[in-house]
Amino acid sequence: MRLIVHFIVGILAVSCLTWFGTAQAQDYPIRTIFFVVGPGPDAVARLIAQNMVADWGQQVLVDQQPAAGGMVAAHKVATAEPDGYTMLLTTGSYSINEILRPKQTVKLMRDLAPVVEIASLPFVVLIPSSLPVKTLSDLVNFARSKPGEINCASSGVGTTAHLGCALLNGVAKINTIHVPYKGLGPAIVDLIAGRVQITFSVPTTLQYVKGGQLRALAVTGPKRLPALPDVPTVAEAGFADLQFTSWNGVHVPVGTPNSIIAKLNVEIGKIRNLPEMQQRLTDLGFIPEGGTPEEFGEFVRADIARWEKVVLETRMKVE
Repeated sequence: MRLIVHFIVGILAVSCLTWFGTAQAQDYPIRTIFFVVGPGPDAVARLIAQNMVADWGQQVLVDQQPAAGGMVAAHKVATAEPDGYTMLLTTGSYSINEILRPKQTVKLMRDLAPVVEIASLPFVVLIPSSLPVKTLSDLVNFARSKPGEINCASSGVGTTAHLGCALLNGVAKINTIHVPYKGLGPAIVDLIAGRVQITFSVPTTLQYVKGGQLRALAVTGPKRLPALPDVPTVAEAGFADLQFTSWNGVHVPVGTPNSIIAKLNVEIGKIRNLPEMQQRLTDLGFIPEGGTPEEFGEFVRADIARWEKVVLETRMKVE
C-alpha cells in the first residue's frame, strides 16, 4: 500500500510540475527580461530586444558585462533564476573557453541551456597589400621559406582568430608566430603597416580590402561572402581543413522550463528572419542561421569538439 501511495504522490508531483511549467509559459513574460552580453556584439542584442519589446510589451534590458572574456556575463546568467527572465548572448568564444580554460566555474554545456542560434560568422584571411603573395597557397609557400619569421596576429589570447593562427600552422605545416593584441583594431593597424603579416578577421574590416590597404586571400566559412565574390573559400583554395566559423546564439540558465525555451526560440527565430534583422546581420558579417533548441545544442557540442581537436593536435596553450 505504501508503494502505491508513493507512486500516486510521484505521479501527482510530475503532473503539478508539468502544469506549472505550462502555466509559466502561458503567462510568460510578465516582467522585465535581462539580456546579458559578454564578448558578443551588443548591436545584435539590442535589435532583438527592441523587437521583443514590440511583440511582448515587456521591457528587455541589454546588460553589457564584457569583463574576463565573457565569463562574468556567463556566471551572472548561470546563477540567475531559471525562469526565462535572464538570457545570455553566447558566441563561439564560449566554446573556446570551455577548452582553453578548464578551471572556469561556469561550463557552457553544464550550466546553460541552448535556446536558439542567431547566426554564424566566417572569418577572412587577411594580409598587407605590400606582402608579395596573391593566394593562400602563395602565403603558405612564403611562410615555409621564412620559418619563424611570419607573424599571425589575433584580437587576443584564446580568441577564434588565435585558434585560426594555430590551425593554419597545423594544416599548412608552417611555423608562424602568434601575436595577440587587445582587440581587433590594433591588430588591423599593425597589419596595414606590415608589422604583422597575417590575421583572421571578421568581415567588418573589409573596407580596408576595398580601399587597397589589405588583401583578402580566403574565407574560412563554407560559402563565399557576397561582399567578396571573387575571394575563394579555404576549401576552394585547397585547404579544406582550415574551414571554421564562429557563431552567435542565446542561452538561458539550465533548468529553465522547456515550454519557456520553446517560446523564446520561436520569438527570437521570428525576429532573426525579419528583413531588417537579416540585413543588419549581413552588414555585421554574419550569416543568419536557425533551428530548434536541440539542434543548437548539438551544434555547440560539435563546435566544442572541433576546437578541442585543434587544441590537442596543435598543442596550443594559453600564454
